[in-house]
Amino acid sequence: MTQQDRRSAENAERRRGERRQQRPDESLAREIHEILTEDSELEASEIEVQVEGGAVTLIGTVDSSDAKLMAEELAESVAGVREVHNRLRVEN
Repeated sequence: MTQQDRRSAENAERRRGERRQQRPDESLAREIHEILTEDSELEASEIEVQVEGGAVTLIGTVDSSDAKLMAEELAESVAGVREVHNRLRVEN
């Protein structure tokens, strides 16, 4: 199992039962931004996080399609996130 597969499995397990939990949008945005910027495998300096009603929108640029997917999966792993709209663009 690859590291990305393990991360996906861990994220899925964390999300079980947590989607119903409501949290303030500002709190979600702050936590997601911290998670993205603290991940050593992701360059997140060009990612903007917007949250409205628990729906997260990721906007900006990343350096690979793997980074785009990783950012989405990390955002989905946060308790209280209802859905993620990934509007990140890949730029090399």
